[in-house]
Amino acid sequence: MKKQRRYFRKGDVIIYSIILTIFITLGFQITKFKSVDASSAEVYVNNQLKYVYPLEVQEKDIFVPTDIGGVNIKIKDKKIRVTTSNSPLKLNVKQGWISQPGEVIIGVPDRLIVKVVGQRKEEDVDFIIK
Repeated sequence: MKKQRRYFRKGDVIIYSIILTIFITLGFQITKFKSVDASSAEVYVNNQLKYVYPLEVQEKDIFVPTDIGGVNIKIKDKKIRVTTSNSPLKLNVKQGWISQPGEVIIGVPDRLIVKVVGQRKEEDVDFIIK
């Protein structure tokens, strides 16, 4: 008569339950993170901040002069994109709409950067180093 093998021991069950508790706790902590809403877009030309536009629901067309002629930018539904450019490959036009804080459109020949920034709140600041 063969002896039956036990696959789980008492210690295994304890270890698995501790690991499961850790993952559940981390899952709840991740859902508590605050998402930052996009509030404005910063437009840099030649590595200098030139314009700051609020992201609005209403449609707005903007012309930004650059070294090789300029680009047209469209703001609509709290999103922003480059619609036309004089660069040869037009990669900044192909990047499409951006709307989340931290997203960036980069136009190398235009020397243009369009960056979406979130709204800062004073209560979100933990400390300031001077």
